Amino acid sequence: MSKVLYFDYAAFCVFTLIMVSVIMKKMTRGKLNRQFQFVLTIAMVATAFDIGAIAFDNMGERHVVTQYIFHTGYLFFHVVSSAMYATYVMNIVDAIHIFRGKVKSFILVLPTLLCIIMLGVNFFTPCVFSIGGQGEYRREFFMTFLYVAGIFYMILGFMVVTRYHRRLTRGRFVSTIAIFPLVVVAAVFQMFNPDIPIEMFANAIGLLFVALLIQSPEQFISSATGLNKITRYMDDVRNSLDNGLDITIVMITMENDKTLRGILGVEEYHKLLREISEDFLEWSRPYGYDVEWYYLGNGMFRCVMNQRIKDQAEDFAEWINEKLKKGYKYNDMFINLLPIICITRCPQDIEDVDSVMRFGDELAEHEYTGRVLYARDIYNKERYDLMRDMDMILEKAFAENRFEVYYQPIYSIDSGKYNSAEALLRLNDDMYGYISPEIFIPAAEENGMIHKIGKFVLEEVCRFIAGEKFKNLGLEYVEVNLSVIQCMSSELSEDVRAVMERYGVSNEQINLEITETAAAYAQTTMMDNINSLTDDGIAFSLDDFGTGYSNMKRIASMPFSIVKLDKTFADIDTDDKMIKVVKNTISMVKDMNMKIVVEGVETEKSLRKFSNLGVDYIQGYYFSRPLPQDKFISEVKRVNQG
Repeated sequence: MSKVLYFDYAAFCVFTLIMVSVIMKKMTRGKLNRQFQFVLTIAMVATAFDIGAIAFDNMGERHVVTQYIFHTGYLFFHVVSSAMYATYVMNIVDAIHIFRGKVKSFILVLPTLLCIIMLGVNFFTPCVFSIGGQGEYRREFFMTFLYVAGIFYMILGFMVVTRYHRRLTRGRFVSTIAIFPLVVVAAVFQMFNPDIPIEMFANAIGLLFVALLIQSPEQFISSATGLNKITRYMDDVRNSLDNGLDITIVMITMENDKTLRGILGVEEYHKLLREISEDFLEWSRPYGYDVEWYYLGNGMFRCVMNQRIKDQAEDFAEWINEKLKKGYKYNDMFINLLPIICITRCPQDIEDVDSVMRFGDELAEHEYTGRVLYARDIYNKERYDLMRDMDMILEKAFAENRFEVYYQPIYSIDSGKYNSAEALLRLNDDMYGYISPEIFIPAAEENGMIHKIGKFVLEEVCRFIAGEKFKNLGLEYVEVNLSVIQCMSSELSEDVRAVMERYGVSNEQINLEITETAAAYAQTTMMDNINSLTDDGIAFSLDDFGTGYSNMKRIASMPFSIVKLDKTFADIDTDDKMIKVVKNTISMVKDMNMKIVVEGVETEKSLRKFSNLGVDYIQGYYFSRPLPQDKFISEVKRVNQG
């Protein structure tokens, strides 16, 4: 009975289409891409040998040498294909490290070596297959071992991927392991049905799934640069650290990225990025698989070097720095690059991927010096540990009542007494101690807990105002800060009303404070909230005026009753121009019937200066720092009743 060839023909066509797709999509760079190409190439060669072997078998004539060559070639590449795919999927989950060491590496390659030895011996003593007198192909005893070796690699790959499946999304995990049962079933079927060779077709279907769902360039390759995306960067760094591997990251951030984008325009800017990326790949070519490049966006490039070449990272970074400092001649323009380059060794310098990402994001804030930086010199581990644990810290703060509202009194120049106060939240953690609001408030905005924090502060303030102690202080109102995220909530106005009504606090006793940065957003939801609460008689203050978004037209269009000058204005004694700016600002604000508070006043000289300029209120350490409630009450009584 002749063997059928159409399964092999179909398999070869599928392999060819996958290869064409890989080349057209430029999935030819990076360790995983090159390994996939290698697996695909070996599978194609194995299929070609199988087609040749079956074709000569079906002739019914004796072509011993040719048949031996084709059958041996097919069996050799078939076994190698199984071994290479198992290695490839181990690299997908970054688990190849479990076979580090001479003994483990030898165990991994031993089945392949034994198969190669058997195929070599088979030329002299048929033990795997033989060719009969009429050219018929016959399996011999050790053919079973070749099938067992192939199944061994499939099972090994399946076990490793299953063990580390959490490193893959569900879709990628299913696509990765789909080939294993497919190939094993096909191998068993072909073992008992040698005239129907379906193994390579099963391989082709499995690799097609991998090509479509694992090797998808849209998920992992930046279209702007052709380098790996941020998602793959995070996965690779995380997996390396989880596996206990030493890696060195050469972080490259273009300090003048925004300027270049503005000068060149988006299209030309992307062309420049592509040219820089091509150079990076060319410069690292001698290192082969030991280097991976990534583009994270916003002019941030990353080069990850594995532990085999980590000692060469310093020289490589210095060499790149010198190359980039020479700039680029682009479209008859000389482009001057300002690369901030930092060598980061993991886990020696940084131990987790979240801290790696935060540190890299903040690298652009360092002043460009032209020198290569080292994470060991500039990385503050305690601060990044704090940022990493912030979600847990905030949850624990609510559970263990570690939040406390402090109050800073505000002094009225006209009355010579405190007339109001600003509520300020404080957090004291049992592990990290006092944590600045400048750290935990942005974190709360990012994870959504700012709404819960905002309600907590408002409730604490309203409870205080409703108590007997507050009524005897002679204070008119308390200022409560709102973040941008709170202002964007459609439920804000209802939440504020509900808390105030629950404690019987009048509208005049609460003043809601938003920063100038928040006011700059002026989104529809925010304006609806502000207008709704203003209509109820709740006043608003504009905080941090003069910090970068100052616009008198915006101030005039919003219903503010108080404008608070930022503390940077408190020290203007030696700058005549700034004194004139402050005078004119105060004059314009007062002409719009708004009151003025100056923050950050710490000296009597500053107090006299702003009193003479006509401001209404003073807030700062000259009178009092923020105080816990009991001490605040004592301070207000001392001034107002003393």
